[in-house]
Amino acid sequence: MVKDYYLPRTDEAKAFWLVNFLAKLNNYASILGLSAAELTSVKNDVAFFSYILNAVEVFTTAKEQRVNYKNVLRDGPIGKIAGAVSDVPALGTKPVEVAPGIIPRITQLVQRIKNSPAYTESIGKDLGIIGASLTVDSDGLQPALKLVLKGGQVEVQWKKGNSDAVYIEVDRGNGVWQFLGIDLNPHYTDEMPITAHATWRYRAIYLKRDERIGQWSDVASISVG
Repeated sequence: MVKDYYLPRTDEAKAFWLVNFLAKLNNYASILGLSAAELTSVKNDVAFFSYILNAVEVFTTAKEQRVNYKNVLRDGPIGKIAGAVSDVPALGTKPVEVAPGIIPRITQLVQRIKNSPAYTESIGKDLGIIGASLTVDSDGLQPALKLVLKGGQVEVQWKKGNSDAVYIEVDRGNGVWQFLGIDLNPHYTDEMPITAHATWRYRAIYLKRDERIGQWSDVASISVG
């Protein structure tokens, strides 16, 4: 079954995940053979990442307040009270600084944990290092194409989704569909020279492990020449 990646995408969600991971990790350290130094490293990484993330938020807000204050001072209106300039925000005691690479260090540790003979799925779920199951209706997958003229060539725009690639065909105005290309990463540029006025039509279907899946896209047309 396809699994989503266990690590959240946003910095805020990563920080929350890291705090939970550290709290649960202490329960399994001896079982998984983790050293005190490794636990300390994770603790320092989590603390410093949370501190810096909070600092970014605090100073972003402070900047917005000062920009607003500056705008009132500059433009008025006359008689408007601008208020007092805020003091420099206090961030509290700074934790132990760590070297760059917090997430790579954590993901390497996660891989080590999963390779441990003592590792079980229940441990993985408790630590939050197993992604949620994804249900993919491969029969219903269908690319959505958008055609754009760029530099005298047609760019076939599409979204990858859960596919490996897309198989593209073209009809150059003669009513015959012919193979154009297989694109692994959006977007695809049709390099055929445009020599006369015509309507070119395109269609595509997703590929997974070199097999066609889902349905052909709706036909997309564009006038060239």
